[in-house]
Amino acid sequence: MLYKTLAQHFIDEIRSEKRITGSRLPALRAVVKQHQVSMTTATKAYDYLQETGWIFAKPQSGYFVKSILDNRKCSFPSLSESQSEARNPQKFAPNHGYNHTPEFFSAFGTAMLAPSLTPSIAFQRCIKRVTNRAINGLFHYPENRGNIQLRNALSQHFKEDSFAFSAEDLVITHGCLDAVKLAIETTTKQGDTIAINSPCYSGLLDLLTGLSRNIIEVPCNDNQLDIRFLETLMANKDINAALFSTSHINPTGVSFTNTQKKQLAELAEKYQIAIIEDDVYLELSHQKHTPLPVKTWDKAGYVLWCGSFSKTLAPGLRLGWCLPGRFIQTYMKQQSLTDSGVNGLIQTALTEFINTGDYRSHIHSLRITLHHQIHQYRDFLIKQLPSSATISQPTGGLVLWVHIPNLNTKKLEILADNSQIDIRCGARFSTHDTYKHCFRINCGWPLDTYPLDNYPLDNYPLDNYPLDNYPLDTVDQEKNTLSSLAKLCNIIGEITDIRA
Repeated sequence: MLYKTLAQHFIDEIRSEKRITGSRLPALRAVVKQHQVSMTTATKAYDYLQETGWIFAKPQSGYFVKSILDNRKCSFPSLSESQSEARNPQKFAPNHGYNHTPEFFSAFGTAMLAPSLTPSIAFQRCIKRVTNRAINGLFHYPENRGNIQLRNALSQHFKEDSFAFSAEDLVITHGCLDAVKLAIETTTKQGDTIAINSPCYSGLLDLLTGLSRNIIEVPCNDNQLDIRFLETLMANKDINAALFSTSHINPTGVSFTNTQKKQLAELAEKYQIAIIEDDVYLELSHQKHTPLPVKTWDKAGYVLWCGSFSKTLAPGLRLGWCLPGRFIQTYMKQQSLTDSGVNGLIQTALTEFINTGDYRSHIHSLRITLHHQIHQYRDFLIKQLPSSATISQPTGGLVLWVHIPNLNTKKLEILADNSQIDIRCGARFSTHDTYKHCFRINCGWPLDTYPLDNYPLDNYPLDNYPLDNYPLDTVDQEKNTLSSLAKLCNIIGEITDIRA
């Protein structure tokens, strides 16, 4: 294809260092003129270079060469089949639980967007516009399954991403974790065993602990789920359900292939075992397209698909959803036991935000920003961490997964905590010690304007960083993100006694 030939031309120039890391590529119009190709071909070539990790887009600035170090193959510790056994997660929980959040706020802990990346002004205007229309509804309990206008808006929104479903099949919830909790309670009972990703989001491990469910961790080798092992578990009736994140998985940032997702849906139908799909990061792809969820291939209704606005807009909205499939009646009955509906004003405002196109515009802009931001974090960490460090190359989402051989992450967590830096060590993502030399870092907060390509730590004494006096105000936090990252790298250097 012509666009791949054009892309290869730029790859060859990058490999030969004719185009160095951080240098700007020609504008698309210049490429069209220089190479006598159509704008479509030039655009597809740049899209391909982004998808394959050679360049990145910077909002309103153009396209730039990524570090060649970014293209080295990532290899992380993975769980072996022999280790995968039914376990009570409560028995293996770290101090204060898997998803412990410190009393202070730090940009690197909870996976979330910085306020500056949220469309706060546009959404405030939206709330003002709908307040008069929604005021009467505030004097009535909202419909349990959710506002039909919002369900229609979500149905149309995802249809535009080639994922079609009926609004009648959707249930609105108080966030994604609430949707997942209801799905677990709908499909299993206390003492049942649920298959999960390994590593697995720490919040899900806490949830499963609180619901008294046992787990079996399913290995992910080369970033893909061990489907053969999962089928063995299903065939032997070793599990009662499965709970998987499938797109831009927290903490690794990888996505299962469409082939794997199709296989998961087929296994659920074949063995009549429910698969709960936690898809909260689905729309945070760093490319132009949104991945398809497992639910796309679910013909028999055994997949319960869960999502929310918490990662794309703001966690404080506390609004999510679930497509419970064949379990919808039981799901709604379970929901009605403790729930009288989701805030009606927020539902109406989000309906307006989607229908005006503001939400889709925000997502498109956010994807470009996050792609650039993740590149900045990776570039900084590659330069400052020990050379033995492996840093994930996420296809989307908000986090980086870092492995440093023999790193004492328990000590790291304590020292970072003392400096009011919140990171999540690998022990919080598994009941096994497989990931004990790993840690996760949130990249949802912009780094400030220091030139990362010329940022030796020794030039920025840590005495200049008032980290012990961080204000809780998150706007001030944004100003300190880079200095916090520098201090974290220094702490790691002291622990490992290696300086990159």
